[in-house]
Amino acid sequence: MQMKAKKLLFVLLITFFLTPFYLSAQSSIFYPRLKLDLPLFDFPYQIDAMNTVGHGFFGSYVNPSMNQSLALATDLVSSLNFGMQYFYENSKINERVKGGLYIAGLGFGTLLISYLPGGDGWLHEEYHRAVMTHYGINSFNGMNLFPLGAEIISVDHIKDKDLVRLKAKSPADMVRLQAAGIEGEYLLINNLQRNNFFYEQQLPNYWLYWMVTVNSHFYIYMSASPSDVDVKTAKMNMLETKIASRDFTGFDMTGWVYDLFRPNEPYEARGVHPSGVGINRYRTTKDLTDKELNYLIGQAYLHFVNYLSPMLYGFSSIPLGNNGLTGNFAMRHLLTSFGSDISSLVFLKYGDLNFAFALHNYLNYKNYFPAIEAELVDYPFHLTGDFLMLFSPRIIIGMQPENQKFKTGTPEFLGLFGLRVDFVISQNFLPFVDLTAKTDGWVAGNVYLDKNVSCRVGVSFRF
Repeated sequence: MQMKAKKLLFVLLITFFLTPFYLSAQSSIFYPRLKLDLPLFDFPYQIDAMNTVGHGFFGSYVNPSMNQSLALATDLVSSLNFGMQYFYENSKINERVKGGLYIAGLGFGTLLISYLPGGDGWLHEEYHRAVMTHYGINSFNGMNLFPLGAEIISVDHIKDKDLVRLKAKSPADMVRLQAAGIEGEYLLINNLQRNNFFYEQQLPNYWLYWMVTVNSHFYIYMSASPSDVDVKTAKMNMLETKIASRDFTGFDMTGWVYDLFRPNEPYEARGVHPSGVGINRYRTTKDLTDKELNYLIGQAYLHFVNYLSPMLYGFSSIPLGNNGLTGNFAMRHLLTSFGSDISSLVFLKYGDLNFAFALHNYLNYKNYFPAIEAELVDYPFHLTGDFLMLFSPRIIIGMQPENQKFKTGTPEFLGLFGLRVDFVISQNFLPFVDLTAKTDGWVAGNVYLDKNVSCRVGVSFRF
């Protein structure tokens, strides 16, 4: 479930004042001003989705993978902002009228997309659904009903027995399930920031940066607030007399911290729903101990690091000297299956060399586990003659808590190797293959907590 905080309108008003600082000229060097990725196949996840939906292979697209839903959301937001930027740069109407339409189009377009299928709100719910799909649990994304203006949007049509099975089979996945929505939204920000930096797009994505960051921050804070959680949960329980109408968890982070501290508690121990039918799924602050509530409040304070990035304030690229080297950085705080990840991201660009680095600081209850991540983005390689390929290798090496446990000091090796290859058929059309192999462990955007090898095949359109 997600809560659409009323403070979103405040965020949009704030960005009205920031808009003039983001308008700048495009580079004369050619880079794709709009990059649209379409991952057509994602295995083995789509086998899980096919079996979960039960309508043959094409039925698997009803439950898209994390990578597929992230790509769609990135494409939708990028297209809106590209269209508004093109309008601003090419329209011949009165400057003041044009500026007003530009600002209004960005602000209300971003807000509208957040309620539409394919937008950031839809992405939030699809990341929840992907974790359940991996375990054969089918569900329905309430965003597909176009809930314009709704304060609460659910993932429903889920059987109690499936949640009982998930908690018994993988307590860590039950925890990750509830934090996955915000994970997806921050990966959307990351995709947009990377595209702006590496391709010098300068798209006005800052509206979404602020909306997602502030809304996510408020959601974590609200999940520890009795006046929000307890009151709204009581109303939902009163209205949702049928099991099919119930969300899978209620307030995401309230459920997250509850299961984080109780990995061995059977799901059915939550008791009977107030209606007398089914399990009482939703947790309130009354169900949390003082220690658990304080831990969740602490996560809300840690979330302030997400505001530490020049890209949030309109600086998509920072010159580092006079030799053509540019860079940028961002901080991320994400909730995970074992606690949290506070990461420092660094982007560097020098000629054809595009680098992305990250230092991950994985934290469970009382222990710290480091990891480093490095990626080379779109490195050009001529195989024969004029046939060009773009290579994007990626590695992660480090440690995470053993078996994703919250209360352990024992480390477990985390390793990931990925390689994406884009085949440049033309300047605008690039089929790609993306391979990823990983050990046990949590990686943002990868649905598997156990070791896994995945292959994605798709097409990239660049304009």
